[in-house]
Amino acid sequence: MLGALLLILSGFMLVPAFIGWLYSENIAMVFLGSAIFTAIVGAILKFTTTKHSHNVSKQDTYIVVSSVWVVFTLFGMIPYFMGNGMSFIDSLFESMSGFTTTGSSVIPRIDASPKSLILWRAMSQWIGGMGIITLSAVLFPALGIGGMQMFTAEASINKTDRVHPKINEVARYAWGFYILLTLIEIVLLRLGGMPVFEAVCHSFSTLSTGGFSPHAASIGFYGSAYIEYVVILFMFLGGMNFTLFYAMLFNKWNKVFSDDELRIYILAIIVCALSICIPLYISESGTTSGEYCFRRSLFHVVSVMTSTGFTTDNYSMWPAIATTITVLLMVTGTCTSSTSGGLKFMRIIVTVRYIKGEFRRMIHPTAIVPVKYNGKGLNSTDLRSVTLFLLFYFIVMIIGVILISFDGLSFEDAFGLGANSLGDIGISVGSFGPNGNIYELSTYTKSIMIILMLLGRLEIFTVVILFVPSFWKK
Repeated sequence: MLGALLLILSGFMLVPAFIGWLYSENIAMVFLGSAIFTAIVGAILKFTTTKHSHNVSKQDTYIVVSSVWVVFTLFGMIPYFMGNGMSFIDSLFESMSGFTTTGSSVIPRIDASPKSLILWRAMSQWIGGMGIITLSAVLFPALGIGGMQMFTAEASINKTDRVHPKINEVARYAWGFYILLTLIEIVLLRLGGMPVFEAVCHSFSTLSTGGFSPHAASIGFYGSAYIEYVVILFMFLGGMNFTLFYAMLFNKWNKVFSDDELRIYILAIIVCALSICIPLYISESGTTSGEYCFRRSLFHVVSVMTSTGFTTDNYSMWPAIATTITVLLMVTGTCTSSTSGGLKFMRIIVTVRYIKGEFRRMIHPTAIVPVKYNGKGLNSTDLRSVTLFLLFYFIVMIIGVILISFDGLSFEDAFGLGANSLGDIGISVGSFGPNGNIYELSTYTKSIMIILMLLGRLEIFTVVILFVPSFWKK
């Protein structure tokens, strides 16, 4: 499995190698060497194990899912380490940030970096955005391996609303939509005057809700309302449940319009954007237009909520309510089966309804109060799974914040970095907000953030379960 996926990764590496050759960059040979090395290792893994059994146990599933992200990160860091002169930990950080679609960067002068390296950063996010495991759901049937176990282990399918077709069919359609939307955004950004290369990089980072940009000033570099609205739209689409696109294809619009998570997602964006826009407009004493204030607020809310991390403004200078809302959105995330990070609205909705039902049972002890999601009743296993994840998410976040604070950082900075990493967001609050430089952090803190990024992308349990002793018993 790992061998087949590494062969695909080596193919992706040839693209920045070609771009480097096109622009006469020395790093082009590093990318070519990385592609060849990755292909050799992948071929050895794949072709020396073809005669082995293809039966995948539950233990195998979790091992493969976790190891794929680690292996991709290790091979993906080679161009940073060998071609850009970055340290091992910085190279690992940048690669993990890419494949987990976090978007935090330790490259100090990104505007002066080789174009091939900038493209590779964006490509790593695009690959990780839809999920390497989703891609493997398409690949594994050709190897005689079922994809359903792999798909659910990454927790990218909402267990309370499973799609019925074969998982490889859903994955193919998901990738089809993903590619189509990426191409449409490239065209729209190009129509807005963005250079082709930068339009490609930004489109890769937008649909994946990753946030890597060729410019340190991010989307704010362009100062274009048109470009900002285009990016807002595609960040929003990246935060949607991708199985809804599958429903749209087959004219199941009632499923789309009745989706609890999508409705809360849209409502939360509107409420949070207005909650920032109004105080922002008042604080600027009418010196800017209402549309300008609303656009900046809307962009920031969608960027943080979808865990993209693009910026257009120094939001740390906005009214205090903006920081409060930013912190809340860093935790919530958007929809399940999307490319974004965070808790996801589905879990929040189910937990709130579960608590509401418990209060009703306290008043009416004999009442039967079902907890429903999208019109379907949830059983005790579903409720336990959701509430346990929320509890564990906050426990891991608290531990991460405490460990980061040992490095002498303030609580605000430690919380911002911890929530940023676990939610795979890419922007923070405090000293490491829009004008902060993560490059200055110590190796210790960067290492903690790397672990949190991996835990957040694989939704914690997939990784943590590997350290439970009973997991390894037959």
